[in-house]
Amino acid sequence: MDVLLRVAEERDAEAACKALRRSITECCSEDHGDDPGLLEPWLANKTPENVQEWVGAPSNHAVVAEAAGDIVGVAMMHESGEITLCYLVPEVRFTGIGKALLAELESRARQLELGELRLHSTKTARAFYARNGFESCGTPDLWHGIECYPMVKYLGPQ
Repeated sequence: MDVLLRVAEERDAEAACKALRRSITECCSEDHGDDPGLLEPWLANKTPENVQEWVGAPSNHAVVAEAAGDIVGVAMMHESGEITLCYLVPEVRFTGIGKALLAELESRARQLELGELRLHSTKTARAFYARNGFESCGTPDLWHGIECYPMVKYLGPQ
């Protein structure tokens, strides 16, 4: 599968939003258990308008993975080093695309001369982040009833 990784643009908002929502709904059932009371708050801010705003914010660095003209992955990092999004549609999980998206964010973090990347992982994604150099850095938090695990990756010299 040919995949293009590129900086997200505001015009990607609708397709990126669709990928985010599919990923959460279809891939993260371990976290939300198909419970509308847990799923709906998670999806509430995943609108094309919000995604467009996030992508357009100068303090964010957002990247997308595109395959056959479709956005199949979305990742975003705040300039502080906080990874706020990293989602894939189900069809491309375990293909290396998520790892490639993370590498793009790490590259940007190094350009910004950041010493670390931080995130709050779902249960679903914890092993993925651990395989990619992240480690636990605190006790789980609850966000709308969903456990979130704080993780960090220290960026040593290249």
